[in-house]
Amino acid sequence: MGWLGVATPLLAQGPQAFTLPDTAAVIGLSPEAKHLRFVEASPAPVALFEGADTLPCPQCDPKKHFWVAFAEVFAVEFIPALVNRARGQEWAETDWDTWAQNLTLPWQWDNNAFKNNQFSHPYHGALYYNAARTNGYNFWQSAPFALGGSLMWELFFEAWAPAPNDLTNTTLGGITLGEMLYRVSSLTLRNESRGVDRIVREVAAGLLNPVRGFNRVVRGEAWKVSQTPPDWRPSKVFGALDVGYRGFTAGEEISDSTTLHGGIFIAELRYGDMDLDVGKAPFSAFNLQLVLATNNGGSGALTELRVRGSLGAKQLGDTPGRTQLAGFMSYDYTVNPILQFGGQGFYYGPMINRGSEKGPKLSAELLGQFMPVAAVQSSYFITEEGRDYDYGIGLGGKGEAFLAWPGTGGFGLKARYIYIPIISGFPGSHQLLTLGAGARIYYKGRIGLGADIAHLWKFSNYTGRADVDQQNSELRIYLTTSVPQWRQSQ
Repeated sequence: MGWLGVATPLLAQGPQAFTLPDTAAVIGLSPEAKHLRFVEASPAPVALFEGADTLPCPQCDPKKHFWVAFAEVFAVEFIPALVNRARGQEWAETDWDTWAQNLTLPWQWDNNAFKNNQFSHPYHGALYYNAARTNGYNFWQSAPFALGGSLMWELFFEAWAPAPNDLTNTTLGGITLGEMLYRVSSLTLRNESRGVDRIVREVAAGLLNPVRGFNRVVRGEAWKVSQTPPDWRPSKVFGALDVGYRGFTAGEEISDSTTLHGGIFIAELRYGDMDLDVGKAPFSAFNLQLVLATNNGGSGALTELRVRGSLGAKQLGDTPGRTQLAGFMSYDYTVNPILQFGGQGFYYGPMINRGSEKGPKLSAELLGQFMPVAAVQSSYFITEEGRDYDYGIGLGGKGEAFLAWPGTGGFGLKARYIYIPIISGFPGSHQLLTLGAGARIYYKGRIGLGADIAHLWKFSNYTGRADVDQQNSELRIYLTTSVPQWRQSQ
């Protein structure tokens, strides 16, 4: 279930050991990869290929290429800046004077449209991040490249004053989206493959991660046969595709509102084991949710994009994965008929897991959340440049509980609250409270039916203007397919 008026599916994680054809529909792999297995029992998941032990593995311990990474960050910035300058965009008209101004004058919050600030900037940050990540650097070593790339853009590639919201969105969003795209593209690749299978994999990975695709072609890795590094494969992977009906009702009073009827498409990927992998390397476990909807009140088809990746965990007790304090990094993008909400931040709190794969399993979490910068649709702040939202600090948390039965289905409850004091926009504050529930049932763990319902309350308190309270309800009923089959709760 989604937490800001957009319900997302409550899914279970895949089996602990499975063959790759089970995941082909989600990660673009072909049946030719039948001899690949993921073995969860080992400390690091091992990919077993026919004859893999006789092949070299140059990417198992890649060399660091600082100057190549730096040059790629510069290219990712220089090319779009040059194109926009040729198109006559005022902001791209930079020179010595604009550089001096940007280095000496105060920073200012910018007024760009929501999609530009909350999606485009984080995506470009992901390119900066992957300039390092695909040149031999690990998660923590790549993060400064997202920050450095954003800072270089704000100071030298825009004539307008540097913006703190752009720096935050590009850096934190770039790290979160960047690591997710790096791992999903790794999941798509298989260095042992040849022929058409290899071409499809390399093209798919390049579309997901353009910087990586470029590097693999330049270095010859795109066609060189070698071992696939074991850390390119998670201990578990689970995906689901849902297609069905969406009813969205919004207004000050739901009883006086009109319901928008439309279709919905939901894709979800759960990478790694949320019980056992959250304490490993960052993003060894992450969730990705993408929601597209028709009749979205003129807001476009993309209604939700969310990523939450693990940063680390502290085990409580003697049994691994049962009770732990875990930290996460998150990216949120939500657009629906009454709300724009976006931001990047962090979660931290306890997680518990009880049960086993052979019987019912309960998973629950209670996490606090901090967003350095969060964007929320405003009732009064509207600019000529297209900005119609306020910026503030996001403080709150979420709780959820999910009970799953292997091969059958599950039921879950969720709640989320965020308080956002406004620091740029119309003075005041926003509060967002969402409650939701979801259930699904499967036939032989593969094909099934699901339903989610969620209700959002948005309370906006303004200084010197009337307060605005809004709410919406959303119902989803859909057909669902899981890859691999439903086995274990997330």
